[in-house]
Amino acid sequence: MNRIDVRDVRFSYGSKPVLDGVAATCREGEITGILGPNGSGKTTLLRVMSGYLTPDSGGVAYNGRPVQHLRSRDLALMRAVVEQRLVAPFEFSVFDYVLIGRTPHLTWSRPETAGDRHAVEQALELTRTLHLHDRPIGELSGGELQRVMIARALAQEPAFLLLDEPTSHLDVRHQLEIMHLLEDLSGSIAVVAVIHDINHALAFCEQVLLLQQGRVIGQGNPDDILTAPTIRRVFGVDSVRLDHPHLSQSSLAFSLPPRTADERRRRILIIGGGGYARPVIFSLAHAGYELWTGVLNQGDRDLDTALSLGCRTLTIPPFCRIDEAAKDRLRAWCLDADAVVVAAMPVGQGNLGSLEVACEVAGAKPVILVARRQAFGDLDHVGGRAEYLYIALAERAHVVGSTEELLTLLERSIG
Repeated sequence: MNRIDVRDVRFSYGSKPVLDGVAATCREGEITGILGPNGSGKTTLLRVMSGYLTPDSGGVAYNGRPVQHLRSRDLALMRAVVEQRLVAPFEFSVFDYVLIGRTPHLTWSRPETAGDRHAVEQALELTRTLHLHDRPIGELSGGELQRVMIARALAQEPAFLLLDEPTSHLDVRHQLEIMHLLEDLSGSIAVVAVIHDINHALAFCEQVLLLQQGRVIGQGNPDDILTAPTIRRVFGVDSVRLDHPHLSQSSLAFSLPPRTADERRRRILIIGGGGYARPVIFSLAHAGYELWTGVLNQGDRDLDTALSLGCRTLTIPPFCRIDEAAKDRLRAWCLDADAVVVAAMPVGQGNLGSLEVACEVAGAKPVILVARRQAFGDLDHVGGRAEYLYIALAERAHVVGSTEELLTLLERSIG
């Protein structure tokens, strides 16, 4: 029987530990759901299991073969990974995109064959996307795109399928369709998925791996692991089990526990713009922080996201520059927050003021710069001034490269 063994894995981003002694076993014929609050290390664990990240200690083995001893091609022939984001030019057709999954089977001496095209058609049939054969990837709906991404993984003909939040940003019907698809696939392969929805784990997973702050809280049958006391301790919510006469599976309803008199949500001021702060806004909102955002021009994509999530916003009219009055208000908001998060974004004359304020308050308030691997000069459209400010901010603030690192840092610094 095919199996993945995770053996005492420890992993850190720099000096920040993310996984601490994680051990688990995932088997063919099962869906293993990786659960935990934001920042608990779920995606990092999946990437270690995938072989994309090398642990500081411990290891991962596929059918007893350590990942570090496998060639990339051999690993790709064993396991397929479906990440949260599409990695392909949008002009690809669905068929050509799924055909990428055959890459591990091709060599210089063995180019694409009719057998490869048949494998693609089978993957499209399994995911019920064969009718999208010639459709450009960029024209797919969220549910269609998720199915096509799974089809590309199935075209690899893997023994193991690993997925990072396969139902994120989908409506209820499409979420259930994806989970039923994974249930069908798990009859012949091992499926491991990062899952946010506890009820999905209860309904579809044979076992769950529950993480908190990088440690395993429990592994086993979902009904045994996801008890009301454990959910309260790990997720900070109360839960009650509901049974319905027309549904075979009971579900959980959740509520916030009563607040104590001196309890309040931590307030985060997010500086962004142009859609660059959207992942930060989503992640921090889902983590339960009180969010303020600014300064944003009306019509900005980050503003739309913030408003949809009920964030307090500091705005100015479209195409206007951030003037001294707006900078004064932003400065006051920063000083009133528990922490300031800056999402690295292109900077021009219009939004330069936000970056200037972030640098000013960095000594008075905890400031975190979320910056992916990109030279600050590439974000500068003001003749070097923005690059200078970004470098100065990076010296005074904490710098993280992902929302998961951000959540971990916030949890440990301000709670």
